[in-house]
Amino acid sequence: MNPRSYFSTPRDSPDSWLRRSADALVNLFFPDACLVCGIPIARAGDRAVCDTCWKRVLQLRIAPPWCPSCGIPYQQWNLDSSHLCGECLLELPSYAGARSFGYYSSELRRLVHALKFFGRKNLADLLAPQLASAFLNTWDRDEVELIVPIPLHPKRARDRGFNQAAVLGRPLARLLGIAYHEGVLSRVRETLPQVGLSDRARVQNLRGAFRCVERSAVEGRRVLLVDDVMTTGATIASATRTLLEGGASRVCVLTLARAVRGLAE
Repeated sequence: MNPRSYFSTPRDSPDSWLRRSADALVNLFFPDACLVCGIPIARAGDRAVCDTCWKRVLQLRIAPPWCPSCGIPYQQWNLDSSHLCGECLLELPSYAGARSFGYYSSELRRLVHALKFFGRKNLADLLAPQLASAFLNTWDRDEVELIVPIPLHPKRARDRGFNQAAVLGRPLARLLGIAYHEGVLSRVRETLPQVGLSDRARVQNLRGAFRCVERSAVEGRRVLLVDDVMTTGATIASATRTLLEGGASRVCVLTLARAVRGLAE
């Protein structure tokens, strides 16, 4: 990894007698277990993931070569990152570029589920730094002027209690020192869950789902759109078009995980 793009996490805090004592006291009353493998861990020091599982998460980092447009990683190492993938050759996406930290598989997939479906928002302390690293491995800070999270429909946000893209986007913006705005996009139509839908059905499901409600915030600005997972890219594409129609000069995309067909989960 490029040293300039490394961001520390709470797991990197120096070990000390005081830290070990605090962990022992906290674990005595509030024992915790690794969200991936279930072994006992230090609540404050490990931050919900044991050392072994965290190393496996980091090993899921997506490395080049990848498509310079949509960011899909190539499985053939003889290709380089100047070649467009087959889908982008047929039709370039509306966003200027997309990147993801890691493969939506194994340990990373479980952490995404823990954040998204079980309310483990403290995982953002570990995952947002990985997003920031992925960003700086592709772009410079001055290439983006505003970070915007993909919104949830109000009903789903009420049911879940939070928006996982915003939970990741807020600390990402702080790490990168880039302006952040949650109210730019609104999800105005409740859509079916994308899981299980065909590619065409995903596109139809998201048609007209977003609205740019604060055009003045994005007009003429370079925007980074943030989400937790990118699968076919239908959600990202719909939100990107809405931002461009709202006046954004360019939209790039950054997600924590990327689903890749044929990769074991």
